[in-house]
Amino acid sequence: MNKKTTGTDSLLKTGTALAVLALFTATTSAQTPAQPSGAPSTSTTASDPNPYYLGISQALTHDSNVTRSPGGPSDNYSSTSLLGGFDQPIGRQRVFGNATVSANRFQDQDQLNNTSYGISGGLDWQTVADLSGNLNGGVGRFLAAPAASGVVPGTNRNIGDTKNANAVIRWGGASRFSVEGALGYSEIEYSAPEYVTSNSSTDSGSLGLYYRPGGNLRLGVAGRVTKTDTPQAVLITGTGFQSNSVRSKNLDLIIDYELTGLLSTNARISYTKQTNSGLTSADFSGVTGNISLQYRPTAKTTFNAFASRDVGFNSSLFNTFGIAFIGATPVLTTVSGLSQNNQITNTIGLNIGYAATAKVTANASLRYARARLVTTVVTQSASEAVPDTTDILKSAQLGATWAIARNWSANCSLAHESRDVSGNVSYAYSANTISCAGQYTWR
Repeated sequence: MNKKTTGTDSLLKTGTALAVLALFTATTSAQTPAQPSGAPSTSTTASDPNPYYLGISQALTHDSNVTRSPGGPSDNYSSTSLLGGFDQPIGRQRVFGNATVSANRFQDQDQLNNTSYGISGGLDWQTVADLSGNLNGGVGRFLAAPAASGVVPGTNRNIGDTKNANAVIRWGGASRFSVEGALGYSEIEYSAPEYVTSNSSTDSGSLGLYYRPGGNLRLGVAGRVTKTDTPQAVLITGTGFQSNSVRSKNLDLIIDYELTGLLSTNARISYTKQTNSGLTSADFSGVTGNISLQYRPTAKTTFNAFASRDVGFNSSLFNTFGIAFIGATPVLTTVSGLSQNNQITNTIGLNIGYAATAKVTANASLRYARARLVTTVVTQSASEAVPDTTDILKSAQLGATWAIARNWSANCSLAHESRDVSGNVSYAYSANTISCAGQYTWR
C-alpha cells in the first residue's frame, strides 16, 4: 500500500519557522486554505490607555474551491466571531492575551460547517542583572487545508487541533555580549482518518551567544535541536502503523542589522542534520536557513521580503483569523500559516503595506513555496523508496482595512491560490476568494 511518510518540525518551531509565521501574522499574509478559522495569533496589542477590548465580527466570503481539491466546488460562507484580549504593563513586566471563537457556516457544502477558535497569552518579564524573557502559549482549532499525501484530496471535513508553549530567557540586555536560551513544545492532531499519519508532537530547544561589534549590527551562533514523535507515521501492509521519531540538530549562524528604522534584516544560515528512527530514506544533512528584509522608504510604505529553506515532512498550509492593529483598533483579519513538515521546503515571499490615511491601510502579498516530500512503500518485509513528490504552491492577495471610528472597522480582500503536486501522487487545483468583514470593538 502506498503511503507517504510524515514526521518532524512543528507549527511553531523555535527559530525560523516561528519568525516566518510571525511575519505572516503581522503583515496579513495571503489567504490559503479552504476557509478562515481560529488558531492562536502571535499579534499583541498596540499602546492604548485601556488595555482591554471585546469585539464582534461578521465576515462573508465567496470561494471558488472551498475544499482545495481538483475541481472542488465553489461556495459562499459566513464567519461570525467574538474576540477579546488585553495587554497590561505591570511595572517592568507585561501580560497579554487574546481569544477568538468563530462560527463558520457554508451555504451548500454544509459538511464543512465548524466552530473554530484560538486562545493565546503570555508574559514578558524583566529583572535585575540584565535578565529578561518571555513565556507564551496557546491552543487552537481550524479547518485544515489538504496536505500532499498518498491520496488526492477529497471533500470531507478535516479539523486541526493545535497546542503550543514557548519560553525564552535572555541575559545581557543591550550589552555587547548576551546569551539567549529557548524551549518549545507543540502538538497537532487532525480529525480526518486519512491524516492520522500527520498527528505529531515536537519538543525544541536552543542556546545562543550574541555579540554586538558596534552600531546596529548583532552577530550570533546557536545550537538548536528538535525532536518530533509521530506515533502512526506510516501504515505497514498487514501489520498496522509504524511510529517514527525525528531528531534534528542545527548549528546556526545569525546576523541582525537595523538602520534607524529605515531598513532592518535578519538572517540565519544553518548546518542541519536530521535523522529518522524508522524511515531512514528521509534522513537529511545540509545547509538550511532564512532571511527577512524590512524596508520602510516612507512613513506610509513598508516592504517585507523573506526567503527560507527548511526541513520536515508533509507541508501543511492552514488559514486562521488573527488580530492585527490599525492604530489602537484591533481588527480580525485572515492570515496564513505554514507547518513546514516535509523533507525540504523552499519559500519566498513579498508583503507590501501602505497607510493611505490615518484610518485606511492597504496590503498586498505574493508567495511561492516548493516542497520536496519523500515517499516510501512499506510492507511487512521491506521499505523501499518510490518517486518523490513535489508540492508547489503559489498565492497572491490584495486587501484593505478601514478604521471607520474608534470602535468600528471594515476590511476586504481578494486572493488567488494555485497548487501543483506531482510525483508518486499527482493533482492540481486553483482557487479564488473574495471576502469582506465588519467589526465592532468595545474598549
